[in-house]
Amino acid sequence: MIKQKLELFFQDLDYDGAAVSFIDNKKVKVFGVFPNERAIIFITSKKKNEYQGIPLEIVESSPFRVKQSEDHYLSCSPWQVIQYDYQLELKKYILKKFFELDDIEIVRSPKIWGYRTKMEFSFFLDQNINLAFFKRGTYKAKYKLQNGCLLASKPMNDFAIKIVECLRNSLLPLQGDQKILKGIIVRESKTCNQIISSLFVKTNDFYIQPNLKSNEGFFIFYSNPLSPAFTFDQKIFSAGVESLTEKIDNLKISYGIRSFFQNNIDLFLEALNDIKRGIGEGGKVLELYCGVGTIGLFLSSISKQVVGVEINEEACDFAKMNAYQNGIRNFNVLNVGVEKMDENLFENVDILVLDPPRSGLDQKIIKYVVKYLPKKIVYLSCNPLLTQFRDFKDLSNFYRIEFFKFYDFYPQTPHIESLLILVKK
Repeated sequence: MIKQKLELFFQDLDYDGAAVSFIDNKKVKVFGVFPNERAIIFITSKKKNEYQGIPLEIVESSPFRVKQSEDHYLSCSPWQVIQYDYQLELKKYILKKFFELDDIEIVRSPKIWGYRTKMEFSFFLDQNINLAFFKRGTYKAKYKLQNGCLLASKPMNDFAIKIVECLRNSLLPLQGDQKILKGIIVRESKTCNQIISSLFVKTNDFYIQPNLKSNEGFFIFYSNPLSPAFTFDQKIFSAGVESLTEKIDNLKISYGIRSFFQNNIDLFLEALNDIKRGIGEGGKVLELYCGVGTIGLFLSSISKQVVGVEINEEACDFAKMNAYQNGIRNFNVLNVGVEKMDENLFENVDILVLDPPRSGLDQKIIKYVVKYLPKKIVYLSCNPLLTQFRDFKDLSNFYRIEFFKFYDFYPQTPHIESLLILVKK
């Protein structure tokens, strides 16, 4: 029987950025530890062939280790305890190891703190209401956050704290807070200086109203108490700014509290320019998982026609509005899930653009691609080592890699964004 607390030497990194050691031929994975470090760890979970844990003490440290900037770093950014240049080297190492590539280019982020456009906070209740993150490896224990998180900008953290102060001043009894309050999402436009936020509650008759500046907006949503996720089941209240607008090159792209939008705007623009250069004249473009239409609208100037497909109704409405407010007439969007879309949309498509969630492509899309064989595929992924690599293998008999590049959208974390452009063999 393995002890819960033990000392191990870690030799390697797994695909997800966790340090790896072994006990009795079973893998032990720990975030916040790095190759050639010895650490005292605590086992948090046991699976058939794998243990997961958290570090308690670093006994022998890497020469690249730095002091943590936040007590809660394991919950949000477990790589903040290692120098940024070394973070990039480790990401190159992981990518070379799993992709078996000789040359890896990673575009470094101009900002390594405060780059996120969206943050999600939970609540911690002691003598008062506080912002919180769940501790890694548990769905119950939490870190209390005094000042928010360094991955968010100061205005984002200040706005979240303002909501907490408003909650503290409400007439809601403290003993009822945990049963009613669920969490907060805060979103920021980096180029237009706007902030919107939503409070999620487990009852449909709750109300507070923080003092808002002219560039701020606030929502309250009832969210299903049975779901751990922040679900937008019923809008109870809204005030102030209803949406955000981001300037992307010469485009104005607006989006709402429920719509997906990329983090790290500076690097996103660089990826967009690489896409535009990579496809040349676009012909007919089909963009799946198009969100509010950013990529398709960016490519509209070099394309004859752009059709977007998106399941989120709010995002579709913003995509149409974004086309209108930018004077783009060759863009259209369909509100349907990709697994239910009409396969005839693939007919005569020259460029297929994909920006799927972490789960990757639906198998129906693979089937349609193989049947219709667009000339080029643009695949932007936040999960290259698992789903993008898996999807490429399904297409590798028909397509070859023309362009492959990585962007450090997520400094201080092991996550990375990748752009894969495939051309038909």
